[in-house]
Amino acid sequence: MPKYLTAPLKSASIPKGIPYIIGNEAAERYSFYGMKAILVIFMTKYLMGQDGPDPMSDEEAKTWFHLFNSAVYFTPLLGAIVADVFFGKYKTIISLSIVYCLGHLALAIDESRLGLSVGLTLIAIGAGGIKPCVSAHVGDQFGKSNAPLLEKVFGWFYFSINLGAFASQIMTPILLDRFGPQIAFGVPGGLMLMATIVFWMGRNVFVHIPPRRTEFVKETFSLKGLSIIGRLCIIYLFVAMFWALFDQTGSSWVLQADKMDRNWLGIEWLPSQIGAINPVMIMVFIPIFSMLVYPAINRVFPLTPMRKISIGFFVAVPSFLIPGWIELQIANGELPNIIWQLLAYVFITAAEVFISITCLEFSYTQAPKSMKSLILGFFLMSVSLGNLFTAGVNHFILNEPPSFTPDIEGQYQLELIADDGSAKSSAMVSIQVAKEKPLPSEKKLIIEGEASPMVDAGRLVATLTGKTVRMYATASKGDSRGRFTYRWTFVNLPESSQLNDSSLQNPMSRNPQFVPDVEGEYDLQFSVKVGDGEPVTDLVKVIATGDNLPPVADAGEAQNTALGEVVKLNGDNTFDPNRDNLTYQWRIVSKPDNSKLTDKDLVGAEFPTQTSILKGANYYFFFSGMMFLSAILFIPVARWYKPQEYLQDEKTEPTT
Repeated sequence: MPKYLTAPLKSASIPKGIPYIIGNEAAERYSFYGMKAILVIFMTKYLMGQDGPDPMSDEEAKTWFHLFNSAVYFTPLLGAIVADVFFGKYKTIISLSIVYCLGHLALAIDESRLGLSVGLTLIAIGAGGIKPCVSAHVGDQFGKSNAPLLEKVFGWFYFSINLGAFASQIMTPILLDRFGPQIAFGVPGGLMLMATIVFWMGRNVFVHIPPRRTEFVKETFSLKGLSIIGRLCIIYLFVAMFWALFDQTGSSWVLQADKMDRNWLGIEWLPSQIGAINPVMIMVFIPIFSMLVYPAINRVFPLTPMRKISIGFFVAVPSFLIPGWIELQIANGELPNIIWQLLAYVFITAAEVFISITCLEFSYTQAPKSMKSLILGFFLMSVSLGNLFTAGVNHFILNEPPSFTPDIEGQYQLELIADDGSAKSSAMVSIQVAKEKPLPSEKKLIIEGEASPMVDAGRLVATLTGKTVRMYATASKGDSRGRFTYRWTFVNLPESSQLNDSSLQNPMSRNPQFVPDVEGEYDLQFSVKVGDGEPVTDLVKVIATGDNLPPVADAGEAQNTALGEVVKLNGDNTFDPNRDNLTYQWRIVSKPDNSKLTDKDLVGAEFPTQTSILKGANYYFFFSGMMFLSAILFIPVARWYKPQEYLQDEKTEPTT
């Protein structure tokens, strides 16, 4: 049985094991991000039960998704302890990679909730457990002689991550759309198997740092070890704020992109596709920063890791100022082009290079030999902490939804009044309260037939003659497969209007625009075709007038509930055709005899539904301000922290 290297060889070149690690990382990241890209779509459209299709609701799918994501960033600490105490990094990585592969296999062969549960659990254990070990394993290959190359290699390591992420985000959704979940999950599983094989092939050239066992416990819980963890965790607290911003590229930025003109390079991009620009920019920025940016800054002042992180914090600030400006334009009825959000991606990606890559290298060098994986596990926990902060903010900024608690049985009628300052409108909703809540109707399983594409041409719009008006349409594929084809046409025009279909700008997109030339009603048809299927249509009316149109109130659907339960009201579909700002008021119109409820018992009566305190642009400005505050506070921390490098010992000859 061969004995592996237990210390780096004295050398000025890149270690021989690095190509195997980078190849492994590219394939592993393809498998992870590919699986993750289609996970929610699989759960809401393809999930099977014992008797046929059993898709999740959107809310349930999101719950599963975020629980899985949380687990992935919790298990790194466990993987680090297993590696540093019991098995060493190599054995931990190779063992958990097999667990990882089994998770992909479960997803590919079983499309039920059981297969989903088993698959995601195994992937969370495997993917999360190897995260700190792989990064630390990179650093283990270096000694003092070739330590200057560590920064470069970590850069290429990060490059491989983003190469795999980009390729998978492009390909895996296509595989799901064309071939179904077995192939879509099977291909990432095959890539993970390939990653495991590539890593195994490098075993004879890797440096295998043995586990420290009791030394790990002694060193970790020594005064020195706890001091190192404490000092680094202070830095990671600031890094967590960066992740609080960065990970919103997959949430708030996607929602914002849906309200923008996404026609770019002759293609109308989907909101979720815009994020693919991040790994592309990473791959471009890494060599630019290494060869141009860092040397240029070094000519002005020495560029230490602490200074890189500090600069990254300030660079991240405008990444949320730009979306804030975009929200202001949207609020004014404009349709900003997606190129503005791409500019925001430039700043957030540049900040990522300054912060994330630097932290990977820095965390390794600041950890004693027995704590390498553990420290990198703490760094990865900063991602979880940042997401926890964002989730907490989104929870606490919510106003109480309009609601009331019935005091007796019977029927309650409530009215929602919407006021634009010049005109009012109202809508009624009925609430039937019984002693016990009615049982839900039996769910009937429909095997035959497919869900048709869903088309919504948007809401009634009122505008002035001569002013550009934009349409805001949506569409979903249902069970259909293929590419969307959009088309807008006029179906009715005022008698004196000189417009025709050629007057529409961008009629083959979701968001065309035109200029009404006379007062009157303009009816437009939005037609959507998926692949070679039959087109599905919807109509919308545009009124060109100099008069103010009243709001259109909507108090939601009637409800049946039980006595004692809180009734939540929903006027979310209320809108103003002129896009004026509205004020709202709920009131009780009628109630059962002997009920003592009054309008004062209505919680949140001034809101149509649950709303946010930080609306629109203010939301982005808040996070930008928090990032700026963190950047300022980090300056004395960066000056206070005194780095001390802990690199592996070297050998002059390999052990055979």
